[in-house]
Amino acid sequence: MKRLEMFVIGSLMLVLSLSLQADVREVYICNYADGKDMDDLMSARDFYVKEAEKAGLEAATAFVWTPVKVVGDKVPDVLWFNNYEDEIAFAKQSDAFAASAPMEKVNERFNSVMNCNSAIASREVVYSSGEVTGSNPPAIIVSTACMVHPDVSAENLEDLWGHVRGVLGSIDAYKNHLLYRTTPTTSGRNSPDLRLYSVNSNMTDWASKRAAFQASEATPMLMRHFQSTLDCTTSLWTGQRVVPVGNTE
Repeated sequence: MKRLEMFVIGSLMLVLSLSLQADVREVYICNYADGKDMDDLMSARDFYVKEAEKAGLEAATAFVWTPVKVVGDKVPDVLWFNNYEDEIAFAKQSDAFAASAPMEKVNERFNSVMNCNSAIASREVVYSSGEVTGSNPPAIIVSTACMVHPDVSAENLEDLWGHVRGVLGSIDAYKNHLLYRTTPTTSGRNSPDLRLYSVNSNMTDWASKRAAFQASEATPMLMRHFQSTLDCTTSLWTGQRVVPVGNTE
């Protein structure tokens, strides 16, 4: 999986909105090569994990998303996410892997399965309550790509996240829920300013939360606040942890 050339970081307003506690997500946006599928990807994953272990390298925790309901002409077959504690952890592993001959074979293996672009972003928790089944078995991911309105400041964004936490915390259906915000570190001309994504145990969990949210008296005011701050599009994915291999929860 080849990395894209890094672009200049986004607007100063978005930089100021980042938390010092943000972790890093490296994402590969991929389409399968002809004749390849998820079985081939998981075979490459197994090869990667074994080669990293033999080389004395620690593979980053990784998740794979596949589309459920996504609108667009160029929907990827799969998204692969590597998670890191911070930018230093990402940089150290990148350097270690680049200096490792076995990892060249791993890259060749992945490149034979998928054609990918890649980027990195910071990730922060917007709302967290209870325990959510979010790795194995697959979870339902609601991913919302947003552009920030031109007159919105970092302080305005923080006000919105506080409003979101207050409303979700008042709804019983959200007692087990995770909502994250990611902000691009590398981006293209048409990249969203930020993405929100929530983790739901299954489709029934997702639909139940939607119904409870729509029924809440606090929802109309929150939605007016949201729409005055962000312009967004939403998609649904399934997501599951693929590294480490096997169940840990």
